[in-house]
Amino acid sequence: MKKIIKKIVIVIISLAVLHLIVVLIFPITFQTKDYTATLYVNGIGLDNYRGGDKDVQIPNFIGIFPVFSIEGGCFEDNETIETVVIPNNVKYIEAFAFDECVNLKSVEASRIKVIGEYAFSRDIKLERVELGENVQTIERLAFSECPALTYIPSRSSLKEIGGGAFAECGIEELGDLSGVNVERSYIFEDTPWMDKQDTDYVIINNVLQKYKGDKSVSVIPDGVEVLAGAYEAESEKPLTIYLPNSVKKITSYGLFCNPNYVIYIPASVEYIEYCEEGKRNGCKIITVSGSYAEKYAIDNDINYEIVDGWEVPEEDSAE
Repeated sequence: MKKIIKKIVIVIISLAVLHLIVVLIFPITFQTKDYTATLYVNGIGLDNYRGGDKDVQIPNFIGIFPVFSIEGGCFEDNETIETVVIPNNVKYIEAFAFDECVNLKSVEASRIKVIGEYAFSRDIKLERVELGENVQTIERLAFSECPALTYIPSRSSLKEIGGGAFAECGIEELGDLSGVNVERSYIFEDTPWMDKQDTDYVIINNVLQKYKGDKSVSVIPDGVEVLAGAYEAESEKPLTIYLPNSVKKITSYGLFCNPNYVIYIPASVEYIEYCEEGKRNGCKIITVSGSYAEKYAIDNDINYEIVDGWEVPEEDSAE
């Protein structure tokens, strides 16, 4: 029995020493011919591209260690690269990794899971993006201002698209986005697809993406569950907005920042995204006593009024 206890103690001490060594040693930053890189416990992240090639092949390994990530800003502002091939071990493209690579035309990978914010933003010639069938998250503004990109990469595996991810892109068709979380604001703002929508209310997966009407009263259709960035933050036209009882969540930034908006918010709403501007220049909230909207207005010092209920009018004709 004593021998067993002794062995257990030795194992515990050995593990503790190993953990301490790992904590003290990692991460390790080093340079190769083409990269500044960092070695972590689980592999290597590429921090900065130092090469001058037009066609770049990302290494799958450096030495015996797998390259698992293209880190933030690795290729940012590079004016030389035109094509990038990313190997199987790389799972993450981090924030600003390829931001403003003005001559980048093609990116090819097979096992990317996450595309970070601004990862490919302002890549004005980017037209081909093939990232495999494992992409789950495209973070905010990841492909913003990419006018040559006409489709959503790796759509079949997507679970979430961040705010403004494809704003000012060349997206012409969305395809099937069933099961994809599109609750963030302005995802497809100023795209050819959005421009050609000829309805007052552009709705995807029960999320109101855009109000395109020009009336003084907006009655959001029943069945909408999330109100995203549908209303312009800087519109100077007075607008009264009525939310249906189906709405549970409001993630619209512009909605609460505009002093020209009056918003009727029912008790069904359970979450409202915080808007700092709403404190100074905000809308007026009309709601019922005890609602989440009342608490939100009080906590954030937003103009509000409590009523017993309201009748929803017909939308008036455009002026």
